[in-house]
Amino acid sequence: MKTHPFLKTHNKHLAWVLAAVNEMIEESIYYCDTFAHTLQAHHNETAAAIFSALSPYFKSEQEIVLAKLPEQNLPAIPPWEIPHQDYEHPANALMQAHYLMTEHEAWQIVTDMIQVHHCFYRDLIANSSQKEVIDLITSLQTHCLKCEKICATKRVPTKSDDPQDPIDDLDAPVAQS
Repeated sequence: MKTHPFLKTHNKHLAWVLAAVNEMIEESIYYCDTFAHTLQAHHNETAAAIFSALSPYFKSEQEIVLAKLPEQNLPAIPPWEIPHQDYEHPANALMQAHYLMTEHEAWQIVTDMIQVHHCFYRDLIANSSQKEVIDLITSLQTHCLKCEKICATKRVPTKSDDPQDPIDDLDAPVAQS
């Protein structure tokens, strides 16, 4: 398999892992909060509540990482560097988002964001022999599994998810002159 041109770091020591994981989680928090506010502004309280509900879980995931940060001198990772071959940015899941999304669609998007975390953690476990990295990632994976279970239990399709019953658009377009 050809290596992705933006996959630069191959020695993923604890400081690099902390920096990369913290960046990924920070992006997830940012997008959850941003989408929650945006959906509220567009009167889609149901979908906004889902993004608002998941943000604290990402923040608690980040607390696991932040607890280790004072012990480390973190490297600067260029923004174009990807952490592993199959990495997808958490924002990629948001490409399916729209301001009239249903509750089911919102749960699917946050589940996809959690899968980005899982995929990165699986890659780190598979390619690391450092006990401190494996211990950190194992605790992060356990946390992600809890978040995933919450999404799975709440992501039950409802009548409002029926495509025949769209959400009213309270932000209809205004004619431009």
